[in-house]
Amino acid sequence: HGGMGFIEETGVAQHYRDARITTIYEGTNGIQAMDLVGRKLPMKGGAVVMGLFDEIEALDVRLKKHPEFDGVARELRAALAAVRTTTKWLMENVAQQTAVLSAATPYLRQLSVLVGGFVMAESADDALHSDLPADYVSAKVDSARFFCEQILPSVHGLSGAVMGDDALLMSFDQHRLSL
Repeated sequence: HGGMGFIEETGVAQHYRDARITTIYEGTNGIQAMDLVGRKLPMKGGAVVMGLFDEIEALDVRLKKHPEFDGVARELRAALAAVRTTTKWLMENVAQQTAVLSAATPYLRQLSVLVGGFVMAESADDALHSDLPADYVSAKVDSARFFCEQILPSVHGLSGAVMGDDALLMSFDQHRLSL
């Protein structure tokens, strides 16, 4: 760093070593996404993911009993509808391998954000029905509200990437990447 190389006294060497994990993460993320859409999603005719969707709907019923969860429940329902649509599209197009694989990473992101909202909302609902300290419960509810009202809506923007036309991707000349 600065002509001295990566020496320990500056701390740069540790940052460099730590940052190398991002390349590993990026590679495995794509593999996990392809495994999700190519193997796990079609497993048992989609019953596994449909079971998850049923759990989210059951939570929605519980959330409706508490006015503080109105925004959470509304966003969770809307996000679930979006992910149901993309899931149906993937299941119907499973034979079109390039279309499904090009949709893999945005679908993984979309499903992950939905599951994040579900887990946070479920955790807040559980806390609300517990004997935990009021400050803790309030923090759980506020965290779930923030995630579901601010981050969960991002699933809608991923729908186009999931169900989009893969023709551009498949026609892209890989040699142009070096230009």
